[in-house]
Amino acid sequence: MDEITIKKLVGLRIKQLRKQNSMTQFALGEKINMDQRQIAYIEGGNCFPSLRTLKNLSEVFNCTLKDLFDYEHLMENDILRKEIYQKVKTIDDNRLKIYYSILKAIETASQLG
Repeated sequence: MDEITIKKLVGLRIKQLRKQNSMTQFALGEKINMDQRQIAYIEGGNCFPSLRTLKNLSEVFNCTLKDLFDYEHLMENDILRKEIYQKVKTIDDNRLKIYYSILKAIETASQLG
C-alpha cells in the first residue's frame, strides 16, 4: 500500500472516530490545540498527523495509537482485493486450504442469514 493511500485511510479513521464521539472538527481542534483547517487537512488525507498529534488524538478518543490505524474496514474494495490476492499468492499450501475453508464457512453463514 502506498503512502497516499495510508494517509487517506488514517484520515478517514480519524474522521470516523471524531464523528463517533459527536465532535466537530472545530471542537476536536480545540481539544488538541490545532486549527479546524488542519483537522480537515488530516481527515482529507492531505497530510499525515505528527506523533504528538496522534498521541493527543488517542487521548481525546480514549483509544490506543493502534486503534487510530485500524482502518481496514475503510479500505476501498479494489485495494482489499489486491491485499487479499497478495496474501493468498504467498501463503503455503496448508494455510491456503485453511483460508479456503474459512471463506467457505463465511459464505455459507451469510447465505443462512
